[in-house]
Amino acid sequence: MGNRDWGVLNLFAFAAVVLFATGCGRDPIRPILEEPGEITRIISSAPSNTEIIVGLGMGERLIAVDRYSGRIPGVPAGLPEIDFFFPDTEAIIGLEPDLIFVSEINSFGVANNPFRLLGDLGIRVVQVPTSVSIEEIYNDIILVAETLGVRDRGEAMVAYMREEINRIYAGAGQERRTVYFEVSSSPTVVTFGQGAYLNEMIEIAGGQNIFADQRGWFSPSVEEIINRNPDIILVVLYPGEDPVSHIQNRRAFQNITAVRENRIYTIDEDSASRPSQNILLALQQIAQAISQSYREIEP
Repeated sequence: MGNRDWGVLNLFAFAAVVLFATGCGRDPIRPILEEPGEITRIISSAPSNTEIIVGLGMGERLIAVDRYSGRIPGVPAGLPEIDFFFPDTEAIIGLEPDLIFVSEINSFGVANNPFRLLGDLGIRVVQVPTSVSIEEIYNDIILVAETLGVRDRGEAMVAYMREEINRIYAGAGQERRTVYFEVSSSPTVVTFGQGAYLNEMIEIAGGQNIFADQRGWFSPSVEEIINRNPDIILVVLYPGEDPVSHIQNRRAFQNITAVRENRIYTIDEDSASRPSQNILLALQQIAQAISQSYREIEP
């Protein structure tokens, strides 16, 4: 599974949480740590958790990560990479972790939480929910920070995020550009309506999601996109792909305003798909795209 697959999986997992969390219930493993200051050996099972840990200045305490966290700046080089969808219990125990941060994605579609056994064996496991709103991301940051005994750092991080988001919101124009955000085009086109933090980010940046009347994640038809005729198209940039050319070359899209006026903009994959403090980069890119769309497009 490549980086693109993880990003799409993150986003589909958000959809699953929105649709099923209330009806099926959750199985969080979150023991309260009495002496968080003793945590020196941390395992992280998802890039969003890893980014929060690093952002809190605790990256040097990581002893193992999932395969997608290794390239995150601040993660020590050469850490063991563990398959957290099918975890090797013996390998994890052998690392002697003080704490494991897991994500709801790790048990997505699995009848039994694969980390319950580790918890039963006395290893401290904290499950971080898969957030679908910016406010929930704030809560995740505080959860991780409090668990690690650095709540003050988490509060400072959240305060900075609020300040930056308020700054971007205040700088957005009163007129709203209509936006179509394509998360993935393969194997099927994926976008979202309400109930996704990306929808919030579009609104904060001064845009209007053309599918704001929908909810959660779904696959729209080509006709629906054409009929809603977005002013701007945002598309996730996955490594090694050229999503702008892909959209420009869709014959059916040639009369869409965004395509006709060359208003197609790429958004960083990691920042768009990982619910951590780094969503600020994707938000800044969305705001820049909307602002740029108001400038005269040179022929």
